[in-house]
Amino acid sequence: MKKIICILTLLCAISVNVDAQDLKSILSGIAQKVVGDKTTTAASIVGTWKYVGPDCQFKSDNLLANAGGEVASAKVEEKLKSVLEKVGINTIVYTFNEDGTFSYKIKGKTTSGTYVFDTEAKTITIKTGKLGISTTAYVVTLGSNMSFVYDADKLMSVLKTISSAVSKVNSTASTINSLASSFDGMKLGFELQKQQ
Repeated sequence: MKKIICILTLLCAISVNVDAQDLKSILSGIAQKVVGDKTTTAASIVGTWKYVGPDCQFKSDNLLANAGGEVASAKVEEKLKSVLEKVGINTIVYTFNEDGTFSYKIKGKTTSGTYVFDTEAKTITIKTGKLGISTTAYVVTLGSNMSFVYDADKLMSVLKTISSAVSKVNSTASTINSLASSFDGMKLGFELQKQQ
């Protein structure tokens, strides 16, 4: 408990010049690291989820390094937000069903397929289309929010698959690539919120 209080005190000191969204990111990252990701289960992803913003996470075994990474992620998320809006991800709504089927709607177009949740790895593999094109995201659910993040170097191909906006994705490649090369172990994606 003392360790958690010390960490939260450190975060308060760090976050004096940080806005509310950044503080939310910091505390979410800390909660995931301290508590562990026990809340993400196959049942916790069932439902309808709407895009609420970009997400950036860092893979780290050191809690304080992770906290520092969460502060740095605010700048990365700011750049990523414009990229996601450019390709239309900011309009995406997912629906995951208990039977392993799902659909998502983006810019008025609906796509459906199947998904498999890996309990150990905390990943979801989504297959769409007649060719069974698949993408795998790391998933974290925390309350009514869910993060879908991908290895930063894989995000471009995921955006092409989801958005079907190849030319727009290609034009943002340099931004994503510069983000990916900035930090080791960075995962990029988006946050979703469960709809009532």
